[in-house]
Amino acid sequence: MVLETLSAPALSCEACAATLMEMLPQVVRQLRAEMRRQAAPFLSLSQLRALIYLQRCPQGSLSQVADYLDVSLPTMSTMIQRLVERGWVERTEDPQQRRRLKLSLTAAGEAQLQQALAATQAYLASRLARLLPSQRSQIQAGITLLAESLSEEAERFQGRDSQTA
Repeated sequence: MVLETLSAPALSCEACAATLMEMLPQVVRQLRAEMRRQAAPFLSLSQLRALIYLQRCPQGSLSQVADYLDVSLPTMSTMIQRLVERGWVERTEDPQQRRRLKLSLTAAGEAQLQQALAATQAYLASRLARLLPSQRSQIQAGITLLAESLSEEAERFQGRDSQTA
C-alpha cells in the first residue's frame, strides 16, 4: 500500500474522521498483537496496559487504572493482585487517605514493560522501513497534527485523572 502524496485532494472533516475511525483500530490491533506476542506468556494485554498506565502515572489508584482500562474495580483489583504476586507492581497505603492504595511499578515490572515495548517498537520500525523516507515523514506529520488537534481533549482527561487521584 502506497500513501497518497501531500498534494492529494482535500478530504472533508467527516471523510477524514471516517478514515481515522476505520484505520486506527486496525493499527492498534496490530500493535497490540505484537505487544501480546512479545510479552507472552507472562503478561496479558490488559496487564501490559496497566503497567503502561502506572509508568505514566506513578502512584496511581486502583480506580484510575480501572478507568483507564475501562474495567470494573473488582476486575482491576484481581488484575493488580496478580501483578503484585509476580513482583511487577507494589501497593502502598496513602498516608493522607488510609483507604486509598497507591500503585507503583517495581523494577521488575519496569523491566518487563520495557522489554515488551522495545520489541514492539523494533517490529514497528521494521514495518516502517518498507516505506520511502518521504512517506515516513508524511506519517510523522500526520500523527503530529492529529496529536495537536486532540491535545485539548487529552489535557482535559489528564486534569480529570489528577482530580480523582
